[in-house]
Amino acid sequence: MTVVMKHSLYALVISLAIPGGASYEFAGNCVPGSIVAGLNQTGGRIGLYTMALQTIMPIYGNLALMAQGPNDQCSTAANAINLNLVKPKDIKKHFTGMKEIGALQSLKVGNKSGLVSYLYVFKAKTFIEYSEIADCVPGPIVKGLNQTGGRIALYSMALRTILPDLFGDLVYLGQGNTAACLDMMNHINMGNISISKMKKDAIKLGLKQIGILQGLKLAEDDKSYLYVFKNKMWNKTWEVMLPNLQSYGLPADFVMG
Repeated sequence: MTVVMKHSLYALVISLAIPGGASYEFAGNCVPGSIVAGLNQTGGRIGLYTMALQTIMPIYGNLALMAQGPNDQCSTAANAINLNLVKPKDIKKHFTGMKEIGALQSLKVGNKSGLVSYLYVFKAKTFIEYSEIADCVPGPIVKGLNQTGGRIALYSMALRTILPDLFGDLVYLGQGNTAACLDMMNHINMGNISISKMKKDAIKLGLKQIGILQGLKLAEDDKSYLYVFKNKMWNKTWEVMLPNLQSYGLPADFVMG
């Protein structure tokens, strides 16, 4: 039991060390029509203004939504995007005056009336996804746990018992030298790595994936074991480290028209 408690503290430190993400998934910018129309470099074209924004704000990635509407709705919608309270696909539902701009309309010159603003929503380049979480455990610790008989795979159950709100389903189990194990653990916990890429990188680092039969064997003292789980703290809907959300974002009945 002492071994389990020591390792639980170690795992907890790892979980607390993972930041909540460098930014939210999307970034919005509301620009008055007169400013869009007045930019000589783009000829005042609505769609080409995206390039100006991406140049000024290099954190802006691919364009996710371009829309136009009343100034107040546009600015409120941009703020909601930047606070991660609404997804681009739901803008028109909550802000009825906002109209999505298509390819042909984007070639037009911006509206100079002072009554119209343009909403540009981009995928944020600084966004990091933490959908998986990893823990590297030295072989002697895995082997020394009496409750699991020192079996490699069964140690994953111990981890999930210790931190049930953090560790979800096991998606990968590997073994290798300690340096490679720790390196891959840190890489995974930094985010932005798919499971398929993780498996390829693990092989390059000298880690070997463990199957069901091998997982029932006793852990080896000269190996370390990498356990990768689904991160239960990661809310996939809103792409944030907020588990068990009862309510988040704009109220379902919020409409600005």
